[in-house]
Formats: sequence, C-alpha cells, structure tokens
Amino acid sequence: MSENTVEIGEDVDVEVVFDEDGMPIGAIVDDLIVATSADGTVVDETIDVLDADGNVVLEDEIVSVYDADGQLIESEETITAID
Repeated sequence: MSENTVEIGEDVDVEVVFDEDGMPIGAIVDDLIVATSADGTVVDETIDVLDADGNVVLEDEIVSVYDADGQLIESEETITAID
C-alpha cells in the first residue's frame, strides 16, 4: 500500500426483530466503516436499534484507532438513548 493511499470499506447488516406472532417490532442496523492506510486503521461501528416505525431509539457507536502494527491505540464508545 502506498504511503498516501487510504482504503475505505463499509459493511451494513440489518436484522428485523419479530414478536412471538411473527409481526415486525423493530430492527437492528450494524454499520461498520474501516479506513486503512500505511500509518494505521480507524474502525467506526455504529449499531442502531429502531422501533416498528423506523425511529432510532438507541445508538451505540465505537470508534477504534490502530497503529500500523495493528495494535489498539485508542477506543471510545458512545451510547445514546433517544426519546
């Protein structure tokens, strides 16, 4: 990888949550973004919990920074409950 090259990838996973009668009651969306360069990697994972109307009721975001050797330098998690 060139010193000035940054590669970015994203993966989104959506899982619908059903009640015991098979009716959808919400969803969980897991969005993972990874940016990598010769200097290291930044990983940003956001997990959103949605209600049956599609409104976000909870968000959990974890941002992690790794050095060029893959060692974790810093990580921060933010959890937000939305009324």
